[in-house]
Amino acid sequence: MTISFRVKLLASHAAVALVVGIVTLVVVERQVSQRMEHQLDQRLEAQARAVATWMERAAHPSQLAHRLAGVVDARVTIVDRRGLSVGESHAQPNTLPTIDPEGLTPELNAARDGKIGRETRYATFEGQPVRYVAVAAPQDAVVRLGVPIGEIDEIKADLRRQLLVAAIASLLVALGLAAVVAGPLTTRLRAATAAARRIGAGDYAVSAASDARDEIGVLSRALATAATELAANEQKRRDFLANVAHEIRTPVTSIRGYADLLQRKELDAETRREFVQTIHRNAVRIGTLVEDLLELEALEAGKAQPLARDEIALGPIIEHVRETLRTRAQELAATVSVTLDEGASARGDADAIERVVLNLVDNALRHGGQGVNVTVEARSGVVVIRDSGPGIPIDQRARIFDRFYRGTSKEHGTGLGLAIARELALAMGGTLALSESSTFTLELPV
Repeated sequence: MTISFRVKLLASHAAVALVVGIVTLVVVERQVSQRMEHQLDQRLEAQARAVATWMERAAHPSQLAHRLAGVVDARVTIVDRRGLSVGESHAQPNTLPTIDPEGLTPELNAARDGKIGRETRYATFEGQPVRYVAVAAPQDAVVRLGVPIGEIDEIKADLRRQLLVAAIASLLVALGLAAVVAGPLTTRLRAATAAARRIGAGDYAVSAASDARDEIGVLSRALATAATELAANEQKRRDFLANVAHEIRTPVTSIRGYADLLQRKELDAETRREFVQTIHRNAVRIGTLVEDLLELEALEAGKAQPLARDEIALGPIIEHVRETLRTRAQELAATVSVTLDEGASARGDADAIERVVLNLVDNALRHGGQGVNVTVEARSGVVVIRDSGPGIPIDQRARIFDRFYRGTSKEHGTGLGLAIARELALAMGGTLALSESSTFTLELPV
């Protein structure tokens, strides 16, 4: 059985109120009881000492016990050194000394030892508990006063009843307040729960159900933010799948068509060789796309092989890039010029740095046009690649590092080169940015 939040909230308030009421009942009753007993002991002790003082001037303890019992409003017992009761307010006047029916009780023994004797016990003649206090008196006698405490017990019982009523009232008030609080709170939680369920079902059109600054408001805004991010990620996923499908569809269609022609028709050797080369080229294109996707995914997820952070001289890397693209530059009647600071270096992975620079220079050659001039400038921690071509239009610059984005370029490629280059730079602790229309800046640690 599922218990709703509203019921849990009401139950928790009721439990707190009940615990507080019980603790209050116990603590207050105990403190009141101790206070009343302490005050009674103080009164009886003072009165017993007064009786002991009177004994120095009175010759008849039996009569003194009767007279003072009315004054102190307590039972008065005077016991001599022999343990005989020589004065008892509950006995007849002029009664001969006798042994106290209760014997040498703990309070009498304590008083004979010079202490203040205190004891509470049930007295048959009173029919209720009696509080006794005994003190030493002249001639090794003991004076004991006793007061029935049934009235105190009645006061304590009445106090318990009043505290119980207060506890019940507090419980009802707590439940009422909890109900008042739980209503709006439960409504807001239900709205947040409904939003979470909608997000789980794939409906990301969720707005913040509350602008409050409390935890539920924060939760509501977090859910709205999560829905927005999930919607964006879902759109990216769809775009990604559409782009992959688009990139693969053309080479797959080409491979299928040429393979079908090879199977159905008798072709001469030259045509057959041309078809096979076309199939091979498209297969390589698909393989390159898959490899680039896997590499980019590993880099973005942080699962790629960790890159080295060695100190690398930039000069040899840039010269190797220029040599690699020399033929490509000659085909385009382009020039690749290098400006290199002496001792220029950076910390990173030599292969990764070369891949980034190679990608940027190759892009400059392919997109710069016939006769383009590409300049590579290097100093410690920085490599700048710019070209004299038309550059990247302003409306395309924000997306230049996105997957599959090639703008309006007609050049073939996977559209993943710049995305991989940026992730390689990040993996080495650096950055890759487009600072102008045709200027890329690679910054690395030094």
